Amino acid sequence: FAALGKEFARLDPIDQLGVMNDTWALGLAGLRPASDYLDLARQVPADADPAIWADIAGSLSGIDSYLKGNDAAQKRFQAYARGVLQPVFAKIGWNEKAGDSAPVQLLRTTLIGTLAGLEDEAVIAEARRRFAAGPDDASAMPPALRSLITGIVANKADAATWDKLHAMAKAEKTPLIKNQLYGLLGIAEDKALGQRALQLALTDEPGATNSGGMIGAVAGQHPDMAFDFAVDHRARIETLIDASSQARYYPGLGGGSSDRAMIGKLRAFAEAHIPASARNATETSIANIEYRLKVREQRMPAIVAWLQKHGG
Repeated sequence: FAALGKEFARLDPIDQLGVMNDTWALGLAGLRPASDYLDLARQVPADADPAIWADIAGSLSGIDSYLKGNDAAQKRFQAYARGVLQPVFAKIGWNEKAGDSAPVQLLRTTLIGTLAGLEDEAVIAEARRRFAAGPDDASAMPPALRSLITGIVANKADAATWDKLHAMAKAEKTPLIKNQLYGLLGIAEDKALGQRALQLALTDEPGATNSGGMIGAVAGQHPDMAFDFAVDHRARIETLIDASSQARYYPGLGGGSSDRAMIGKLRAFAEAHIPASARNATETSIANIEYRLKVREQRMPAIVAWLQKHGG
């Protein structure tokens, strides 16, 4: 493996991608240390094929999510991951250049979103600056980046920003954009803002379709809180969700949890409220939680040990 990593830049792009994917798969399977992927990522040249960098960005984002809850390790990993991706983004930049290929354009959006998720302060600050310039400033908010920039701002929102997005949603006249803005109110990392979104979802303001989506959006950041909220307000929730979808909706809220207690909650809810013939979504969500816990418990220690040895 060490020899392969040393000569990695000499491989054809299709083989580089294959080696990266195999290394990650072997790590998750426990057949090689999961940290092998971090060693290999450091060998990838900044001018490697965009598809390879997009794949690396996705894997690094995945590791970051597995480390959530282990604050010290996650911060150290985020520093490492930013160090890997920032030189690539520096070559591409925020603004589209003449002759950019479709893969490069796609990589630009991938890197902006990934770096924001990795707490890259410069990327987050630039997204906020561009958002403040307003949607009519095409140089700050080009169509290709508008949704991404708004999503980063919503995800990293403080109370004042959330209030601004809420005011925009209420004032918007175009139904599609209005729906998108209400959905964005649910994706804030801040738990208190997530709770505000849940409470808003129970009112008549967003509309029934948006209300169910807002609760689902909160679940993307705070699955345990969203599931508990929906169960506590089941009578109201079930006026918002089509009856045929309810067997999937509640397990979908809790399925992103990394808390083993959620498995018991999902089983208890299914026993009480979901027919035995309609529990496939519940079992899928439970399997996803069990897999996520397995990766965190059995694979992430190798990542943490590597970070302690090599730094961020």
